[in-house]
Amino acid sequence: MSKTSQSKCIRLFLCSWNVGSSKPVSSFVDALNLDSNDLPELYALGLQEVDAYDLRVDEHAWSKALLKDLGAKGYVRIKVRRLQGLMTFVFVKRSILPFVSSIESEATRTGFGGLWGNKGGVSIRLDVFDVNLIIVNSHLAAHQNNVAERMTDFDSILDDQRFRDEDVENILDHDYVFWMGDLNFRLDDLSRDEILKHVSEKQFDKLLENDQLIKCCKQKLMFEDFHEGEITFPPTYKFDVGTDDYDTSPKQRLPAWCDRILWHVYDSSYDTVHLAVKPLGYTSHSAYQISDHKPVTATFEINVFSTPVESHIVFHSPSKISAGVDMVVKYSVNHYSKASTSDWIGLYKSDFSSFRDYITYVWAVDDAEKKVTIKGSYLRVKPGEYYLCYLTRKYSLLGMSEPFRID
Repeated sequence: MSKTSQSKCIRLFLCSWNVGSSKPVSSFVDALNLDSNDLPELYALGLQEVDAYDLRVDEHAWSKALLKDLGAKGYVRIKVRRLQGLMTFVFVKRSILPFVSSIESEATRTGFGGLWGNKGGVSIRLDVFDVNLIIVNSHLAAHQNNVAERMTDFDSILDDQRFRDEDVENILDHDYVFWMGDLNFRLDDLSRDEILKHVSEKQFDKLLENDQLIKCCKQKLMFEDFHEGEITFPPTYKFDVGTDDYDTSPKQRLPAWCDRILWHVYDSSYDTVHLAVKPLGYTSHSAYQISDHKPVTATFEINVFSTPVESHIVFHSPSKISAGVDMVVKYSVNHYSKASTSDWIGLYKSDFSSFRDYITYVWAVDDAEKKVTIKGSYLRVKPGEYYLCYLTRKYSLLGMSEPFRID
């Protein structure tokens, strides 16, 4: 790769939460730190055990609630993928959308030998500022003694998922891999009383010596070359719903850190850009009591290119546009040899928060002229700023215009 531009850093905020079939909370401001004056460029959320009633993803209560809170802060949901009770969302700041492309997602069922999606993994991958990253949200096999099944689930997700880009065909081919979810690993060789005593005294290091996931990683049985932030928060499972009390039911399940966020980065460089992850925070949020799990969040800083290459699709600035009058859209194709007539161009308000929020759209053309017309009958809109986005059939962004005004 002949990339020579200097590097810069962007930040990612990840949240994993087993919501236990509950309704969404009234506000995500605290969990996602949305009151901050310095918000990250990217949010990724992985939910497990979402109530799996049969609704389009946009109509689901959790989807609406997240879109409302993050959309109000200037974020656009670039992708959402659902697998039964698993839902994964990626939001990016609207200001960096022109530098985001090649968005894909995959899902792998592992429940009942791969027949059912109550367990499994959902991934969303993208290119951002000319590096590629993937976010995996997984729910692995449950119960104290099923360590081998959890390892099998992990391997199945890695083996099953394939992507269109030949350079990053597999999950582990990506520059940056972030893996989160209810991984369901427990604590071995400790009684409930011993665990509760160490928790009350905040002696988490003594508990983590018996953590199944840490032991598997040390033995290189899974997550080889992955990293995890320092755990300085209490076990996130299992609570009596509506309380901060660990399971008082007759089963009295042992507290454990089931909910985790890990990362992998290739320790390499592209000329002047050295790939690196800097963890900025890793914590749980005990105030949320709607589930028997607590949400876990992590913030990271990653290196990217400060001057990315030109977008796949480049729009040529439209001339002055009037509402109700035909608009001619011209564009050119760069670095993308598979432009297709199944691609489309959507017209969006300047404050849009999802690619599904288009006002109108027109199919792209795959010819030399690269010119399409949006009929004036579809442009009866209020005066203001708008964008054009070039998208593939599966809502993968390949280009975005500069903002322009319709009068």
